[in-house]
Order: sequence, then C-alpha cells, then structure tokens
Amino acid sequence: MAAAFSHVIFDLDGTILNTLEDLAAAGNHTCETHGWPTFAVDEYRYKVGNGMLKLVERFMPAEYAGDSRMFEQTLAEFRAYYGEHKEDHTAPYAGTIEMLDRLRAAGVQLAVLTNKDHVSAAPLIEKYFGSERFALVQGRVDAFPPKPEAPVTLHVMEELGADPATTLYVGDSNVDILTGHNAGLKSAGVSWGFRGRAELEAAGADYVVDTQAELAALVLGE
Repeated sequence: MAAAFSHVIFDLDGTILNTLEDLAAAGNHTCETHGWPTFAVDEYRYKVGNGMLKLVERFMPAEYAGDSRMFEQTLAEFRAYYGEHKEDHTAPYAGTIEMLDRLRAAGVQLAVLTNKDHVSAAPLIEKYFGSERFALVQGRVDAFPPKPEAPVTLHVMEELGADPATTLYVGDSNVDILTGHNAGLKSAGVSWGFRGRAELEAAGADYVVDTQAELAALVLGE
C-alpha cells in the first residue's frame, strides 16, 4: 500500500531532538552573567519555538525591552555559549531513529525545517542523525522570516519538489501547526515534545500522535 504522505518535514527541537536542557542551560548561563533572574528548565518549554532571537527576548528582563544594544550583546553571548554546549544533554527522542529509518525504507522523503539558527541546526542533525536520513535541513537564515511565515516552508517544498497534498509538517508546538497550514500542508503534532497535546489541538492540528510508531503508521497510511 502506498504511503499516505510522500514527504515529511520535521521541526527539530522538541520533535526529533530533545534540546531543552541545553537551551535552558545556555539561557540561564547568559542570565547569570548579567545577574538576571534564571528560570526552571520546564519554563523554557514556552520560551523556545520561535527561534533564538525570540528566546533571548523572552529570558531578558522586561526593563531591557527595546534596548537593541543590550539585546545584540545578550544574543551574541547566548549563541556563543550554546554553540559550545549544544551537545551536553541533547539526544534524539527514543524511537525516533527507528521511525525515520522505517519511513525512508518505505520511500518517504524526509526534511527538517527549524527556527533554530542554521549554523546550530545543521551540525546537530549531522551528529545525531547522520548525513543520509534527511534530504534537506533548513534552519533560520536571514533570507526568510522565521516560521510560521510561509516563505521558508515554500522554499523547502520547492527544493524537495514536494506536492503540498502529499506533504506532512510535523512539530510539537502551535508554531508548527501554523507553519504547515500557512504553506497549505497538513500538520501533525507530537505530544511528547515541549508543549503537549492541549496546545496542539487548540492550534487546529490535523493529527496529534503520542508515539513515534503512531507517527510512522500515519505517514504510511497503515
């Protein structure tokens, strides 16, 4: 039986890779450097998802809102620390590699589209998933506005030669559900990520899955 979807585009953080602890550590290290309040790891679940610029904006104290010099400095410090420590605790979610390999074996083409800076995203994919599993990895670059704006998703679709009708976007947050829908794709939410089922359903996910096996079955039309 033919797969229900010929192409699957994955979000990265909270979807295929659990990066929360390393992002939180980099954020808190940056805050400590300035003597600012720090946050529990769990609080970072709601700070990530819109890219590193938004993440920095969300952990900086409110009195610095609009202070572009302080923002640029803080962003540079965060990026430098995260660049050095992005693999300290990060790992693929259990069952992810098997799920990806099962889809590839069935002829489904896989890609990654993330709001994480491209310079951080590409090495993480290479390290944890190798160079063969994904046909394309697209992180945040200055040429496109970040997800959920459509241009970067449409760019990925064009590069893949993918048909919107048979392409699924998979992620763990409301940003991801919108990312798919804004580009005319069906969106699947994964409940194991940073945000959970309620947010995904409220955002209008076409599907919500609880396990990697369930996601594979959805894509393969089983």
